[in-house]
Amino acid sequence: MKDIAAALDVSINTVHKALTGKSGVSDAVRCRIVKLADELGYRRNAAASNLRRKRVRIAICLPAATGTGRYFHAYLWEGCRRHLDEARDSGIEAEFIDFEIGSYAPCLSRLVERVEAGGHLDGLLALAPAEGEETSLLRRLTDAGVSLILLNGDRPQTKRVGAVVADFESAGGLLAEQAENLLRFAGPGARVLLLSGDAAMPSHELVARAFRERLRRRWPGLVIDEVPGAHGQADELHRALLAHLEAARPALAVSVFALGSEILADTLVELGLAGEVAALGSDLFPESIAALRQGVFTNLVYKDPVGMAYRAIGDLIDAVLWHALPANEVQTGSVELVFQSNLAQVCARASANLR
Repeated sequence: MKDIAAALDVSINTVHKALTGKSGVSDAVRCRIVKLADELGYRRNAAASNLRRKRVRIAICLPAATGTGRYFHAYLWEGCRRHLDEARDSGIEAEFIDFEIGSYAPCLSRLVERVEAGGHLDGLLALAPAEGEETSLLRRLTDAGVSLILLNGDRPQTKRVGAVVADFESAGGLLAEQAENLLRFAGPGARVLLLSGDAAMPSHELVARAFRERLRRRWPGLVIDEVPGAHGQADELHRALLAHLEAARPALAVSVFALGSEILADTLVELGLAGEVAALGSDLFPESIAALRQGVFTNLVYKDPVGMAYRAIGDLIDAVLWHALPANEVQTGSVELVFQSNLAQVCARASANLR
């Protein structure tokens, strides 16, 4: 099955489901797998299959989907649950552990205590940690024999099996490329207002940096006015944005993070500038979708958290069931630009709750 998976660039779990007649595999993929299995002389070993029927326990440890977690982390959970629903007959027992932002280390500490006291855990899907205590705690879990897949970042020192990360640089480049299209008729000295987020967060800083670098390289005379702001600073960000927009109207306003996108859309509407100032937002959630439909945003950049988490769970299942390593230790998620014309299709892929 490992040979078939490698040859067709699918997971071992997909091969297993195809060859055992289980759901969760398209007819086209199943046909390719069965055809190659026949060519290779594959015969299912029933005795070996029975050995795999022991229960395998994994845990998923991610920020809660409530509060600011509804912007991005809710869709990580969506991707996890989607894959586990398809793999429900694989013998996997999944435990869901969520935590509030700022309480990751205590959450991991409780899990470490449980495992080191003899609690059974085969695998863990966890948010990529910051340097320090979170990294050390994850390393204690892998030292205890837990297979670890990191999501939305990487820390090799945790001894993880692999990581699935968002392509932040491509997201910033895509925003910049669309900004160039929107600014092509702007005159000399055109100004761009950039809501650059929290510089301490890679998911903000890497997108903002890629955006700045491309625009300044391609448009040397462009003025970029930055308004930083972190989650938990909504009121301060709103006041700073009001001051900038009232002082000088930019040709374009861009936000590299979800909360900033919501505040940008609301502020443009509040000042009567919706549709007059071109605007680009980030991430897909009910408020950003409404702003795109109403013409407040021209586009949104979508980093596919559902697809990232779906892939990460697949890698974890392959690791704990088949001791298979990902083809690449670090895999990068897809990024796309959302228009009104493709919004319905993107929403359908992302979540049944998005309309």
